[in-house]
Amino acid sequence: MINKQMNFLDKPWHVQALIFGLVALMLCAGFWYFVTRDTRAKTAQLKEQIDTLQQANAKAQVASQRINDFRAAHSRVQADFDELVTLLPEQRELTNVLQGIQDRARGHLSVRRFSPKEDFQENFYSGKPIEVEVSGTYNKLGTFFAQMAAYQRLVSISDFSILKTSDQKGGRTVEGQFLLTAYYVSSEKLQEAAAAPAAAPAGKGEKAKPAAAAKKAID
Repeated sequence: MINKQMNFLDKPWHVQALIFGLVALMLCAGFWYFVTRDTRAKTAQLKEQIDTLQQANAKAQVASQRINDFRAAHSRVQADFDELVTLLPEQRELTNVLQGIQDRARGHLSVRRFSPKEDFQENFYSGKPIEVEVSGTYNKLGTFFAQMAAYQRLVSISDFSILKTSDQKGGRTVEGQFLLTAYYVSSEKLQEAAAAPAAAPAGKGEKAKPAAAAKKAID
């Protein structure tokens, strides 16, 4: 042992420094490995938990966005449905609608005929055709047509003809004949449409608005 110590001391100083450095490095490495082993294991476990939570959070954000998209789509469909219900009265309201149209006609014109015909059924809505014959001035007839175009319910005028009247009493100058159709929705169809917004899927592409689709189909 003494000889080994003497041999070590006999070595050049830079060799002794190198040996001391290697020994210190080994001691530090051993200390780091054994002392920090538990800490490193816990750190790795925490990192794994953080990664898992981050993935779950990302999925939750996607799900939250989809829920928001669904709510927005539902609101749009509900608004379209409300607009459609406003434009298309229920069958039980049709009598009031027809009375309102007749009152408007009588307010400007002399109504000679107001004859409802048999109803017809389309995919969602129904129609009540009415043969109308009126007389009055050209301007008042135009005013009535303008009122029907701006009417809060869906109505259409077709097959119309305007002729010069032979009886010009009371300032009447023209006679008008046309087919006026008032549109409405049955209670069964209304219930089906009411169930549609709740079942509407969220999506990027917007479907045609029902109110606009009904207007287009009627036009």
